[in-house]
Formats: sequence, C-alpha cells, structure tokens
Amino acid sequence: MASLNGVNCGFSAVDDDDVKTGDEFPFERVFPVYARGTLIPVDDPVLLDFINSGYDPIWDSLRQEAKLEAENEPVLSSFLYASILSHDCLEQALSFVLANRLQNTTLLATQLMDIFCNVMVHDRGIQNSIRLDVQAFKDRDPSCLSYSSAILHLKGYLALEAYRVAHKLWKQGRKLLASALQSRVSEVFGIDIHPAARIGKGILLDHGTGVVIGETAVIGDRVSILHGVTLGGTGKETGDRHPNIGDGALLGACVTILGNIKIGAGAMIAAGSLVLKDVPSHSMVAGNPAKLIGLIDEKDPSLTMEHDATREFFQNVAVAYRHTIPNGSSVSGVAERGNVKKRI
Repeated sequence: MASLNGVNCGFSAVDDDDVKTGDEFPFERVFPVYARGTLIPVDDPVLLDFINSGYDPIWDSLRQEAKLEAENEPVLSSFLYASILSHDCLEQALSFVLANRLQNTTLLATQLMDIFCNVMVHDRGIQNSIRLDVQAFKDRDPSCLSYSSAILHLKGYLALEAYRVAHKLWKQGRKLLASALQSRVSEVFGIDIHPAARIGKGILLDHGTGVVIGETAVIGDRVSILHGVTLGGTGKETGDRHPNIGDGALLGACVTILGNIKIGAGAMIAAGSLVLKDVPSHSMVAGNPAKLIGLIDEKDPSLTMEHDATREFFQNVAVAYRHTIPNGSSVSGVAERGNVKKRI
C-alpha cells in the first residue's frame, strides 16, 4: 500500500502479473519499477467518484487518443503505455508525467509521484481544475491537437498543474516542499509561478515560456495568458503587491503588469504592453505605458483568442482619431471593427 508521511494514499502498487486490465502491451517489462506497477484505487471515495461513475469524458477521450497514437506510431507505444494507458484515472497519469519531467538526482520520480497523486486524488477542487484547464488548452490553442498532447507535451499545462499541487502544499504549511516544486518547474519549464499565488479554473498558458506570476497575484477563471507575461510587484513593499486579473481576461505576449492593480473582467491587454494602472472591465489597452484604446463587446475575449492587431485595424483607429481631434483639441470619437467598438 502506497503511503505518504504515514497517511494511506488510497492506492496499492500491483504487479502486472497479478492484475490484467486488457490494455497490456508486450513491452511492459522494459519500464522502471515505478512505471510498471499499476496503481489501483482502494476504498478512496474521492477517486472512486470518477472511476466508478463511469463518466469522465476527458479521461475516456484521452485513453482512446493514446491507444490510436500507439497504433499509428509504434515507436511511442511504450511511452504512451507508461504515461497514460497503465493508469486508472487522469490524476494518476498526470502525476506520473509530472514526476518524470521534474525528477532529478535528489527529487526521485517515485517520491514526486506519491506527492502529486496524494494531493490530486484528495482534492476535488484540483480534480475539477485539471480537467477545465486541459479543456481550455484543447479549445483555445489551435496547436493542441488532443487531450493527450496537452498532458504529455505542453509545458504550460504541466507547469500550471504542478503549481496547483504546490499551492495546496503551501496552504498546508509545507512551504519548503512547495518552494522546491516551484524551483523545479522554473528550471524545467521556464515558467515561474509562486505557490502562494491564487489562480482560477479554465486557464490557458499558451506556450508559457517566460511567464512569471508573483506571490500575491490573483487570477480569475477562464483567463488566457501568452508567453513572456509578468505579473510582478514594484519595489520592496510587502503585503498585497501583485496584480489582480479578472475573469475572462486575455493577456497578450510579453505583457508586463506591475503592482497591486486590477485588470477588469473580460479585459484585453495587447502584446508588449506595460500596465501600471487599473484597466476597466471589457476594455482594450496597449502601449508602453498602456493606454485605453477601446471597449470590447465580448464577455470573455480569452475564449476567442482574437487578439490580432492588424494593420487595417490600426488604420481605422488612426483615421477616427484624426477626424475627432480638430485643431489639436480632444473630442470623443468612435471607430468600429468587427465586434470590437473602439472609443478614442
């Protein structure tokens, strides 16, 4: 029976000779001992909710994808079996993938898998979040071809779920372990999320490289964040010193948001912007420093990911701007493009 700190994790490692699931591959013997063991749930009501109900569409789809990919690319069959097909639920598979990506000479894969799995299968909030997150990647990232590609290959997703476990450990007072996980995630994936930050569900970290999220940052649900985004503090002040990002916001590539400021729900921050002041809900800002350039009709721009700043768009804005400022005096005007209304 697997255990962590003397607490029963609700799983037992069973040798493949003793348990046959019908999904076995002829090459199971090549795996390390921690990969070959099949984790079987034992009297854990949280995990059994997913398994015994027979209804976990994301996990079912993920397994079907892995089986088809193993048939189409036999060279990856052992990898797909060890990472997905040998497990009984999404929590186990994700724990295995994270453990093997983050392991080093002092943080062993066996230890990391116990940590990740123990937290995930006993926290309903994390179980919900990892599914909503992978659905966000599948829906919003055109390069994410399947659930399995997100779980196996997309470092934005893996870093986000490792953060969720670290955040739980941080709240439990296990701050040293949480910080160790944060450090490894930063080293391996190039994504630095402080374990004390608060992040909602249905999050997309597109590409993820260079994302930095500070200790007191708060991110709402359904937010999309592209690579190079920094949610940072200013100076050496303590306390609440990082941004608060509202539900459905879209943060473009290489956006920097500094200080204890609020980005309203459904706001869109154009790529490369430096934001130092509050941004109203359902508005678009751009520039360095960022300035308000319009209002957005969409409730959640993060879901459509339409953040292109085309030449035609800026020409329309420039023309409207010239027409509404006679003799250098500021007069309100409106330029429209698609479902975005620009007020200048």
